[in-house]
Amino acid sequence: MKVCHVITGLEVGGAELALCALLETLQQPENSVVVLRERSVLSDRVAKLATLHHLDMNPGRAAPGDLLRLRKALSARGEHPDVVHAWMYHANLLTSLAMVGLPTPVIWGIHHSLSDLATEKLRTRAVVRGNALLSRLPTRIRYVSAVAAEQHKQFGFSAKRAVVIPNGYDTDRLKPDPEARARVRHELDIGPDALVIGMVARVHPTKDHANFLEAAAHFAGNHPDTVFVLVGEGADAGNRPLLGAIEHLGLNRRVRLCGRRADVAALDSAFDIATLSSRGEAFPNAIPEAMACGTPCVATDVGDAAMIMGDTGVVVPPRNAAALSRGWAQLAALSASERSALGLRARQRIIDCFARDAIGRRFVELYWELVTTPCEDPQA
Repeated sequence: MKVCHVITGLEVGGAELALCALLETLQQPENSVVVLRERSVLSDRVAKLATLHHLDMNPGRAAPGDLLRLRKALSARGEHPDVVHAWMYHANLLTSLAMVGLPTPVIWGIHHSLSDLATEKLRTRAVVRGNALLSRLPTRIRYVSAVAAEQHKQFGFSAKRAVVIPNGYDTDRLKPDPEARARVRHELDIGPDALVIGMVARVHPTKDHANFLEAAAHFAGNHPDTVFVLVGEGADAGNRPLLGAIEHLGLNRRVRLCGRRADVAALDSAFDIATLSSRGEAFPNAIPEAMACGTPCVATDVGDAAMIMGDTGVVVPPRNAAALSRGWAQLAALSASERSALGLRARQRIIDCFARDAIGRRFVELYWELVTTPCEDPQA
């Protein structure tokens, strides 16, 4: 069986990393990847795992010639796939248009929630609406979370084709690492006994860094030995609005800005509490990754965050800095050994529920189901 994955780009993001993880997990089927955009950060990693083609197009301004090139890539003699698996809204839309009239089953991948759609670009919102209008074309629509599936159903996506498969995590790579903890704390000039609250998230309105910083200012007054660490694209010294907010709240000496990092597992090991301050998510990767590293979490009640954590963390309302601060205080009140025990329970939950191999098998089962089941009427 041959599966061709079509993805908008290979920047570092949740869907892109999930594709890498799936390719690393699957021994079968034979995989190829078509990227709509040009080469990027994850291209070399993907090229080691699958046959890789870049179409060098602008997905937001795709022309008929771009669709023809995509159709040719998906139906080339000798490379004709048994299943086409698209990842993210632009790839979903262009793949279905390129595949019109071809019998190959198509899976759409939805990795976002609609909780904060108003913050997205106008063109992105238009593409989401286009997905809704064409959602009877794919054979299946894979959602990364149950919350996202319900939101998209209410938005007009075909419910008949929905299937929910969460992301899977490599718990051999993501694990507690005392040496990395000490190394990262030394690098960031953080003492071994300081309480470290960290968040891994690109700077975007949906991630609500303003909520995080307001909660940090509230929390710091009663917890003077706390250091706050921000990791992700835009969380660096070049982000003047972020620096201005930190200075305005008097947090200059308390916050460490790490920017985009490849060693997220090491950073998670250095945290005492990992957190999520978002006002909208589907399946927030930062939470299970931290849990797998043995770090307990406090997260806003968005997407499937509460389901992911179960009884191993604290859930608070979004857009409520005081509640986020109280959530941190709840875990800060535990002794170091009690937080460690809670973190190990969190890790076990990821092993039991979201291990990469088990999730990979669910994708293989879906692919075989589509290959062995007669194609459905796309208008049904």
